[in-house]
Amino acid sequence: MDRALQRMRVMVLEGTLSPGEQIRQQEMAELLGVSRVPLREALNVMAEQGLLTHRPHSGYFVSKRSPDEVRQIRRMLELMESEAMATIAWPSAALVKQLRALNQQMRDASVAHDWIRLMHLNRDFHFQIFGLSPEHLILDELRRLWGLAEPLFAQKLAHPEAAEKTVLEHDALIDAIEAKDRAACLNALNVHRNSSVPALSAGR
Repeated sequence: MDRALQRMRVMVLEGTLSPGEQIRQQEMAELLGVSRVPLREALNVMAEQGLLTHRPHSGYFVSKRSPDEVRQIRRMLELMESEAMATIAWPSAALVKQLRALNQQMRDASVAHDWIRLMHLNRDFHFQIFGLSPEHLILDELRRLWGLAEPLFAQKLAHPEAAEKTVLEHDALIDAIEAKDRAACLNALNVHRNSSVPALSAGR
């Protein structure tokens, strides 16, 4: 099931499966080399994550977000990310070093145009930071929202210039965290979030 899940996630993120497209289960099972049982399990997980929509008696479809839904996702991310950032415990020097190493890996992936790896590293980077907050319910909801927004993030990170800008904005965020400057952290996060607006309706 895990292999089918990961491959279908990549297909959604890279646009091989288009928004609104129906998943034809027999064809997909043959393409992935799995039986229908693990495929259905993967489809159910992706539906729970919001990447797919299940319609009774019709099947599974790639989720298609309306402009208003995108606006709502952006607003919820803004509120919850800001709350998490406002409540983080200051990290150890070792964790700051780890954040810089993660961002360097993102820089390397950007140069290599490996945007799938960039997506994974980007999520790891942000949740290393958000995970410093004690607000566990908010963190759980943030993870769910990030799942909904991943196709939107992918649109940005697939562009080399935008990916390079993301890495530079991460540098500024790390500097603010290392300085233990709460206001600077929130400002850096806000700048990072809003910088994606010209390229996308929602982005990271």
